[in-house]
Amino acid sequence: MGSEVKLWLEQLTQVSEAFLQPLSTTHPLVIMPLNILAFWLGLKLYRRTGTPLLHPVVGASLLVFAGLWLMQVDFSGYRQGSGLLYLLLGPAVVALAIPLKQNLATVRRAGWPLMLGLLVGAILAPLVAVIIAALLGGSRTVIIALTTKSVTTPVALALAQELHGIQSLAAGVVAFTGIVGAVGGPSLLRLLGISDERIVGFSLGINAHAIGTVRALEVSALCGAFSALAMGLCGALTALLLPVFATL
Repeated sequence: MGSEVKLWLEQLTQVSEAFLQPLSTTHPLVIMPLNILAFWLGLKLYRRTGTPLLHPVVGASLLVFAGLWLMQVDFSGYRQGSGLLYLLLGPAVVALAIPLKQNLATVRRAGWPLMLGLLVGAILAPLVAVIIAALLGGSRTVIIALTTKSVTTPVALALAQELHGIQSLAAGVVAFTGIVGAVGGPSLLRLLGISDERIVGFSLGINAHAIGTVRALEVSALCGAFSALAMGLCGALTALLLPVFATL
C-alpha cells in the first residue's frame, strides 16, 4: 500500500510540474480541453444518432486523433498533457465497483459458473490473439502488447512496463479491443440469442474491460455490475499469471 501511495504521489508531482511548463501543444491546458471538447461532441453525436458505431469513445477518440494530427503531437506528448486524466483513471476504475456492491447478492448466487467463465475467457481471449500474431511473425513486443488486450488500461500499462513491452502499443491495443467489444459485443450476443444481462455484462467485462463496462451500464445496473466484476477479476488474474508465463 505504501509503495502505491508513493507512486501516486510521484504521478501527482509530475502532473503539477506539467502544468508549470511553458505553454505548448503538449501542455495540459491544451490537451485537456481537447479531450473534454472531443468527448462532449462525441456524446452529442451519439445521442443524436443512437448508433453504437458512434459511441462516445469512438467519436471522441477520432476527434482527439484528428486534433493531435493537426498539432503534430505524438503519444508521449499526448500522455504528458493528459497526465491528470491518467492520474484519475485508477480511482475511476475503482468507482465501477459501486454497481457491483449494489448487486452483490445476485453475483454471489452465480459464483461457480462465473468463475469457470472467467477462467476460460481470461485465458482464451489473449491466447487466440497471441497465436495469430505468432503465426504471422509478430515480434516479442507486439505479442506482449497483445497479452494485455483484455485488461483495463492502468493494468495493461503496468504489465507492459514490467515485461519490458511498449506502453503506447499496449494502450492502443487495449483501446481498440475495448471499442470493438463495446460496439460489436451486444449486437453479437443478441445475434446468438443471448439476452441474459448477467451474461452480457460478464462477456463485456472480460472482452472489453472498462469501455465494455461503460457500455454495460447503459444496458442496466445489473449488467454493469457483472461487467465490473469480470473486468476486475480478469485484470487480477492476468496480472498474476502473465509475468509467470512470460518468463517461461
